[in-house]
Amino acid sequence: MAVVEKKSASPFVVEIPKTKKSKLCVLFVRIVNLFMRMARKLFPRVVAAASFRTSNPILHSTGKKSLVDVNWINSFDCDVVNLHWIGFDMLSVKDIAKIKKPIVWTMHDTWPFCGAEHYPNVLENDFRYTQEYTRKNKPKTTRGPDVCRSTWELKRKYLSQKEMFFISPSNWEREEIQKSSLFSKKPCVTIPNIIPHSVFNVKEKKDIRRVLNIPDDKIVLGFGAAYDIDNPKGIKGSFLLLKALQELKNPEKYFFVVFGNVTEKFASKISIPFFSAGFISNENILALLYNACDVFICPSLVENLPNTCLESIFCGVPVVAFNSGGTSDIVVHKETGFLATPFNTKELADGVEWCSEHFAELSKNCVEKSVRDFDENKILNSYVSVYETLIKNANFCEKTYAL
Repeated sequence: MAVVEKKSASPFVVEIPKTKKSKLCVLFVRIVNLFMRMARKLFPRVVAAASFRTSNPILHSTGKKSLVDVNWINSFDCDVVNLHWIGFDMLSVKDIAKIKKPIVWTMHDTWPFCGAEHYPNVLENDFRYTQEYTRKNKPKTTRGPDVCRSTWELKRKYLSQKEMFFISPSNWEREEIQKSSLFSKKPCVTIPNIIPHSVFNVKEKKDIRRVLNIPDDKIVLGFGAAYDIDNPKGIKGSFLLLKALQELKNPEKYFFVVFGNVTEKFASKISIPFFSAGFISNENILALLYNACDVFICPSLVENLPNTCLESIFCGVPVVAFNSGGTSDIVVHKETGFLATPFNTKELADGVEWCSEHFAELSKNCVEKSVRDFDENKILNSYVSVYETLIKNANFCEKTYAL
């Protein structure tokens, strides 16, 4: 695995050399940055008016810079290059086009076939990626330079004719790339993300709750991302979650477990007793937190194949979510959880109540689905099949990889 910054002692992880920049280039960038800082202080309104602004709060990447050296990738002793998430300027669009080895691109969001946005603005029905990015279909809420359009044009110029094989973790994303104006004719198969059954599995709830001081006489709800509370359009849906909690019919029956960073403002708006675990990096501790819950809530506006939902059903905890994105690959309505109409918070609250009443049956279904549809060995074999197809120099035609 080749990365921008190695943080592991594993000999199988290597750090890619950074791109070498001339002293003149470094000086030029410093001058431009200094000029922009001065302009923001002296002419804040002018700079704001000329800057890219959008109502879509998701991350935007222009694909114009590369932190790593693409020549090293081409010279490295490998047969296939499997791209994963390359945001924050890891590889530029131009440098991806320079890769000489067969490319497999696993899409962890929709950036590969969108413009600069990593997810389209679903609240404003922004589907430019299915058309062409033009001046006419630019959202009215977008101001300044159309960064999404210029990034899409860059991809069309350098990548639209390049042979690439795409892997989508969810059926939803595979369907979306097939609708896209950039890569609709590129081969793409669905292969889910891997979640280790050895870590995420059913454990004894009472013992975990006793250790964590979580009441055993309450219905425990879980949630895993509270950082976008101040934005009603935040992709993780924290704002909608708080509304749903306020609509629970008998709030005194519930207890809330939150993992991930929690702001004071978010905590002040939680309407039921709660326990904040903070950011958890240890998977074993995370598995314990899931197992402490009776229902996991995923109020995201759109997700590809959310790991939080996968981890939850692996632990036998049903999931309540909006019926959007690839979540339906995990949450089967009233079988492994509850799918609410986007973005109806009343239905989300109803789903919490329904799942808590049918926990035993749903929990059994969750575990069965995790084993049947997300087996690690089947997923690994599917990846190997893709690699072998490319190594054998087979033509880029879609092939069925049974999981």
